[in-house]
Amino acid sequence: MNLKQKISLVGVTVLLLFMLTGCGKNKVSLDKYIQISSSGYDSKGTATVSFDYSKFEDDYGKKIKLSKKEDRVKFSNKYSGELSKSDANLLIQACVKMELDKDSNLKNGDTINLKLYCDDESAEKYFGVKFIYSDIKYTVDNLENIDKFNPFDYIKVTFSGTSPNGKVNIEKDSSRKELSDISLIVDKTSHIKIGETVKISADYYTSEDDFVKKYGSIIETNDKEYTCDSLDHYATKVEDIPEDKMAELKAHGESIFRAYVADKWNKPENLTSVVYEGNYFLTLKDGITGWDSNYLYLVYKIQATNPEPAETVDFYYYVGFENIIVLTDGTCSLDMNTYSTPESSWPRYSIFRVGDYTYVGYKELSELVNDCVTANGDRYNYTTTIIK
Repeated sequence: MNLKQKISLVGVTVLLLFMLTGCGKNKVSLDKYIQISSSGYDSKGTATVSFDYSKFEDDYGKKIKLSKKEDRVKFSNKYSGELSKSDANLLIQACVKMELDKDSNLKNGDTINLKLYCDDESAEKYFGVKFIYSDIKYTVDNLENIDKFNPFDYIKVTFSGTSPNGKVNIEKDSSRKELSDISLIVDKTSHIKIGETVKISADYYTSEDDFVKKYGSIIETNDKEYTCDSLDHYATKVEDIPEDKMAELKAHGESIFRAYVADKWNKPENLTSVVYEGNYFLTLKDGITGWDSNYLYLVYKIQATNPEPAETVDFYYYVGFENIIVLTDGTCSLDMNTYSTPESSWPRYSIFRVGDYTYVGYKELSELVNDCVTANGDRYNYTTTIIK
């Protein structure tokens, strides 16, 4: 082998070594610059993860450079906003993201997992760096043991009012002074309905350290949920009204009409019959507030004998009750002295004449429906027992 052949062989060998080692790229082992630490009290500890930029700068500050000067402005604006940052620091900020799977409410013996998300492609393309890394595990073992105080053991939570407008009430045990330094925040205090859950959160008024100094304990549980299981509620369907109460309402509605006839008709004896036809039950739509929660319109078909001209007159009349409440014992509550009728519900009432005689009511059922149901359709849903 002559000298030229030897030189050529050496050159090829060097080129192969250069290619096999990553074409001159800096290999960066990230793990040795990452530190996980924990602090606080057992069961309430916190963990943080940090990157040792100072040590990384010492090791790679002069070795890592952006391949193009114009890329410095782009990376600086996107990740740090400081053109004075070194290329080594920009590399970490731009291409490395660290995330702990758990960083709060830690206790001794817990294992924390650190996941590294690296933009390997950008690191190699712009900085000429190949990352070497793996996920890191950390075991918590340095948290201080201390007594625990559970504030929820010393409060009583109740619900009051009428669903869906219930309220939550908190009664504190006055003998536990710790509660005076703990704030209790409810995520929803009003407009609560049966079956709904509220969350109460407990936190220190000042700080955890101040609480420890004063009471020698920490809050054990910070959140607890409470469900509104039982509450008086506005009736949402006519079947909510017990049969005996419905019978009472129908009889009361008829008596209201008969009293009106006795007071207002020139010849009350011309009333022939009052027949209950059925009802329309209106319930407030979800999201609508500021109106009565429900209406029950009892519909009666009236028959009378008109004197002049002598003929039979048939028409419809209603008596409406509002805000019917179903109590927790299954009975019903409402103000039976508060009601509406065609003559009292101005401007929605109908008057018609037969000869010289005036009647308050509706000659057609559809007219009654328009006034009582259709006119309220934007705020109320309805059901009916009347089939026509």
